[in-house]
Amino acid sequence: MTAVIASAPGKIVLCGEYAVLEGAPAICMAVDRRAHVEIYETDNDVQCVVTSGYFEGKWTYRVRNNRDIDWLDGEPPGGGLGLLREAWRTTNSKDAFDIRLDTREFVDPDSRSKLGLGSSAALTAALVTALLKATNGSRDAAAEAAKAHSRLQHGQGSGVDIAASLDGSIIEYRMNDSASWRYVPWPEGLEYAVYWSGRPVSTTEKLEKFHEARRRTGSAESMARLYACAESVAKAWSAGNNADLLAELGSYVDALMRFGVDHELGIFDAGHEYLAEATRDRDVVYKPCGAGGGDIGIALATDRQAIEEFTGVAEKSGYRLLDVALDTRGVLLEG
Repeated sequence: MTAVIASAPGKIVLCGEYAVLEGAPAICMAVDRRAHVEIYETDNDVQCVVTSGYFEGKWTYRVRNNRDIDWLDGEPPGGGLGLLREAWRTTNSKDAFDIRLDTREFVDPDSRSKLGLGSSAALTAALVTALLKATNGSRDAAAEAAKAHSRLQHGQGSGVDIAASLDGSIIEYRMNDSASWRYVPWPEGLEYAVYWSGRPVSTTEKLEKFHEARRRTGSAESMARLYACAESVAKAWSAGNNADLLAELGSYVDALMRFGVDHELGIFDAGHEYLAEATRDRDVVYKPCGAGGGDIGIALATDRQAIEEFTGVAEKSGYRLLDVALDTRGVLLEG
């Protein structure tokens, strides 16, 4: 039984969330929580085995019209595992395989809640790469993964999470006529810690709410400010001056807070606002990452002790310090 095995890292958006949708730069870091995919050739009934910690089980499927899949014994939770369907449509696979999907590293083992580290993008990147390998597909995995994930998010995402999962490390990403990104280094001497709010958030729902708010009451002024602050952070990041970088990040946090209020997004809900305010008298910058309203946040400073002291504040407010680090590897493929 021939196997193709792939994995891809999760991500943390350090700066540029929402503004990236208008073409501003986003800084995104791949992290060492990985989604795992195994694909096996088989002559038996084909099945998809899901082990996520969030839900798990075995579901039998068949390929329809060389382009789609049908579940034969009921759909998996979460919309019938639309991610597998979109990956299948994108790669246009004509063969059926035994497929094993594992995202346990993205789930809190106690509450069985998602941590908000980009599991769907990581799984999409790994699955599309593995399917193309298994079917000897010659198409570009980056482009095909981006298509699949965009459809999964109803065309409302930026693709920054897919780029980080594909290439790893830290990237500066722009979404213009076509997506582009480049590697940027982690600033020497910049310390960080990542915290989980304990409250999972649906990025797709947040994006839908954002687009609805833009059509209804969205403030062009607050988006323009957020865009400008994201540009300033990207420049400071590349320049490597940590004092300037933290100052620009602080301004970005203020702009993000105003933006969230104007668009009724609740970005700083679930305790993020309290933690952001708690850094005002400290040499620390704190911000929610990505869609906000829950999931994760990050604290940055040049002093490790300042980070450790802030960690005490975060934990007292109910947040948990996450054991995550930069992953310099993107998609890894075996077989």
